Amino acid sequence: MHILNSTLCFKSAYRYNRTPVLTFDQPLYWKALTIIQNEHPNSQLKSVVLRLGAFHTEMSFLGCIGHIMRSSGLQEILELIYAPNAVTHMLSGKAVARAIRGHMLVDTALHSLLVSKIFNFDFPADENEEGNINVSVDDILSKAADVYTELLEGTLSISSACDSAVLQSIKETIHRPLEEMKKIEPLNYGFSIQK
Repeated sequence: MHILNSTLCFKSAYRYNRTPVLTFDQPLYWKALTIIQNEHPNSQLKSVVLRLGAFHTEMSFLGCIGHIMRSSGLQEILELIYAPNAVTHMLSGKAVARAIRGHMLVDTALHSLLVSKIFNFDFPADENEEGNINVSVDDILSKAADVYTELLEGTLSISSACDSAVLQSIKETIHRPLEEMKKIEPLNYGFSIQK
């Protein structure tokens, strides 16, 4: 308790008339917050800015996602990959690495389905089969591949590639349905998380 209190005083910050900003992991953060809240209103400790450490902030964020998306089917999707007990820990923010990997897998799968629907591309039922690609999509992909090749060869600058008509067309084609989906309340949370 004494060490925590002396850390909070942070004398050099006061000497130079600066507000001390201290970062703690969750257990010490709660203790420091309790000490500051119980101080007299005129105490120097009231000016201290406390921050939760990066790892615990990430855990809290993942727990919030799990709470918000509780009845969205996210748990059921993750349980196709991970054990139910592991998914519970992932959605509560306790299994950080696993949760990030799981969210990335779900994000990639959803975007793949979305792009396949937008461009009328059928995923093969079996990994040995080939998917059906729409002729207009094949043309767009061919032009996008040409832009990619020019980038690799160095004959096209990155800014020119970003401004190319084919990439702008792809961007607009994908963003139109996304904007429509954002109007659906549960999906809005998922799209705001991706930003």
